[in-house]
Amino acid sequence: MPSTGVKPTGIILLIAAALFGCRALQPDENHIDNLSCHERSLLAEASGDSLLSEGLKEEARDAYLIAALLITQEDSLRNGLVWKAAGSSDFPSLITAQLLLEQSDSLAPYRALELGGAGIAGELLLRTDCVMPEYLQLVLADSLIEADSAELALRALSGVPGDLPERALRSRTILFYRGYLETGQFITADSLLREAESASSDELLSFLYHYRGIWMLENGHPEYRDVLLQSFELWPAAPVHAGAYDKLRLEILNDRNFAASVADPFYSGGLWNELYDIALNSTDPDPHLWYLAARTRDRLGFYETAVSMLDDYLVRWPGSEDAPDAMIYLGRDLGRSGDWQRGLAVLEEYGTEFPEHYRIGNLPWYIGDMLAANRLWQQAIPWFRATLERYPYNVTADDAHFYLCFSLIKSGRIPDAIVELENFTSDWPGSVYLSSAKYWLGKLLYTEGNPEGVVILEELIQSAPASLPAFFARELLGQRPWEPEFTEEPLEEWMTRYGHPPAQPPEAALRGLFLQEAGLRYFADGEFKKAEEIVGGPDYLAPFYLEHNVWERRPISGYNMWDLSGSDRPRELWMLRYQMAWPELVVPAGEKYGLNSLFAWAIIRNESMFQPTCYSVAGARGLIQMIPSTSEYLAIEQGWDDYSPDRLYDPAVSIEYGICYISGVNRDLGEDPVLTAAAYNGGPHNAVHWGAEDMEADEFFALITYNETKNYVQNVHHTYMIYKALYR
Repeated sequence: MPSTGVKPTGIILLIAAALFGCRALQPDENHIDNLSCHERSLLAEASGDSLLSEGLKEEARDAYLIAALLITQEDSLRNGLVWKAAGSSDFPSLITAQLLLEQSDSLAPYRALELGGAGIAGELLLRTDCVMPEYLQLVLADSLIEADSAELALRALSGVPGDLPERALRSRTILFYRGYLETGQFITADSLLREAESASSDELLSFLYHYRGIWMLENGHPEYRDVLLQSFELWPAAPVHAGAYDKLRLEILNDRNFAASVADPFYSGGLWNELYDIALNSTDPDPHLWYLAARTRDRLGFYETAVSMLDDYLVRWPGSEDAPDAMIYLGRDLGRSGDWQRGLAVLEEYGTEFPEHYRIGNLPWYIGDMLAANRLWQQAIPWFRATLERYPYNVTADDAHFYLCFSLIKSGRIPDAIVELENFTSDWPGSVYLSSAKYWLGKLLYTEGNPEGVVILEELIQSAPASLPAFFARELLGQRPWEPEFTEEPLEEWMTRYGHPPAQPPEAALRGLFLQEAGLRYFADGEFKKAEEIVGGPDYLAPFYLEHNVWERRPISGYNMWDLSGSDRPRELWMLRYQMAWPELVVPAGEKYGLNSLFAWAIIRNESMFQPTCYSVAGARGLIQMIPSTSEYLAIEQGWDDYSPDRLYDPAVSIEYGICYISGVNRDLGEDPVLTAAAYNGGPHNAVHWGAEDMEADEFFALITYNETKNYVQNVHHTYMIYKALYR
């Protein structure tokens, strides 16, 4: 770029005049001709401010660029204008990137690379004055690889040392590997792959096998299928598999064996819509793949589709290994879609045809649960008793016993219900239903005027204060809800008073902070962990993390010193564990979709503990742990055309999609946090099954059958109460 100001060309004046003509300033052309460059710059900046306030980000950026180009590089105002242009839009802009490279700001090269990508590779490869150049070179190499400039990428990587923290080192290995493949250095690439195999890092190997498989596919090597299959199996939730499926789709649809080989990884990795697509469009579908695809419809609540597919399965492949399970889910899905009579017949047929099946002990529970879900409480009672009598050690026995208690309540048999609840509390001390059983026992006795009811409810409040039944018990007894206790003592003083003074942040912590400010939080995390090793643990850096919004490391730093005291924990210690992370994303999304931001943070905390790269065994991904298939339906519903499940690890994407989805569920369920949390974790269809449409909150919670969901709902509710107390 030239070192002096650019004389305004005709096109710049025309753009500026066009921008001004539709804004409040509206100077006439003669007036513009009489203005100095500095005055024109001020007008362009004002136009940019106006455009930005209207949400026209790209147009605002162009106006700021015009304002910057109208004045000399030596003018102190130019630097601010360039940064205003860089901050107004994340859409790629080569000219913005080039202007940023004029700046002396240490963060400028990082933002320039973000906006200019491979287009400014030449300038960055020649720069020797960058702060933390190894990370800049990593990101530059990534941009160059994506731009098919592998040789330049390897040149950028040549200055990146091999002693970086784990995440950065993994990125370095992947980029070197891709560069070697693209430049034909196969022996070196193989050596790198063998090193990774010996290290047994499934996530790293999944990436390497993916890129190797894609390279083999594009270069005509027939073994690519086996290599890509290894990638799928090593890490089913990797953020590259959806893209791989797009390349392989037609081949998978036309090759039954290939389709069968990806069925289980796709199911466990959350690529449920891809699995369903294969089942529907394959020329000769594999029976196990078809069964798994039907199960995805069941798990998403599309019961009619699941019923149709399971019916087809049992007709086409009656003797296949999944037939008993297919019959179970067919019966249960029929019941959940309202056809409980046929559902009952199918489940009874399963019991007749497969008396030795490993799930036969669940059968009475399945039938009783189906009848209870259709509010046939009296008819359900014998089936719950059958579980206790015939299969007392079955995994469903405590479910059956509690549902027996509740069926008796709903059938009006209160004395019998009290007896069974007393039996339950003594027989199942470790059951997830225990607190609900105590609550209902206390409630029934209290309602009858028996003073023992108050004793039971008070004991529940004392023994399990964070539980939802304790919350309901407080309501019933007219007591105030539980709230956390905290002091206003500064965190550093509290730590010092308890002999745990904070450490001076080492160089690694400052490096992490720089990377965070540069937008490289993923790499920053590694530097922070290195700093924690130096000072003796994350807790010693807690005040530093609190001051600088290090969201990912705050929770563990607070947890590690939680037990230094019990009753006088400072507010800031609570804030470490219950933080308002990524407010620039959460608050606007909450306002946009109508969801309380504090409730959103309670969800995020329980889903991922604020770790953007978190994933589950069911394939849920990111901060809000969305299943890819759910997010895809949401994208279709909202008309978002840039969707990919591979983007769910990006905090901005996860928060936008997650809050949009949760807000819809929240509206549908009357904005009740208990129902919404249960629906988000267990699925809206299951929330309806448990009584979201016809039960009070205490009844609904009691009937949740998934242990994970029951614990999740309690945790979210308790967390939400803490957030409301901390951030009134």
